[in-house]
Amino acid sequence: MIHNTRSGSGVLHRETQTAELDLVVPFTTPELTRAALDAAGRMGAGLNATLRLVKIQVVPFPLELDQSPVYIDFLKDQLAHLRSDLPVAREIRLTRDFEDGLAGVLGGDSVVILAAPKRPWTTRNERLASALRRAGHKVILVASSSCPIRETCTMKREAVHA
Repeated sequence: MIHNTRSGSGVLHRETQTAELDLVVPFTTPELTRAALDAAGRMGAGLNATLRLVKIQVVPFPLELDQSPVYIDFLKDQLAHLRSDLPVAREIRLTRDFEDGLAGVLGGDSVVILAAPKRPWTTRNERLASALRRAGHKVILVASSSCPIRETCTMKREAVHA
């Protein structure tokens, strides 16, 4: 089922399904979102779980809240290309702040699944996971080794040593 609304909630496009376990994967980067979707598929297999893939689009202040700075059709295409073994409900939310927008789509029983690359420093997704946990949400952080930045760094290191 598809709901289109431009109400104060900021939800622009939502596909809904009913399930006992609500797994939420926020769209971050294509690679990390794919890793989070794969992990969610493994976690939710055999359970009555629905996966919600949520694109939080930040709208800068000069624009009205219902005016996305990115074409909505492009955002829908980004979400449509990501697949999972579980049923996936896709949602686009326009908001002024990423964390507030994400928190607004989470229910009390939602489980957020994020992927983060292995780095010696704290990544953006790790900071997001910490902020959501502090706000009382359930978060699973998955380590992802499929990051193109790491491959680039490895190739540069090998070129220097050659």
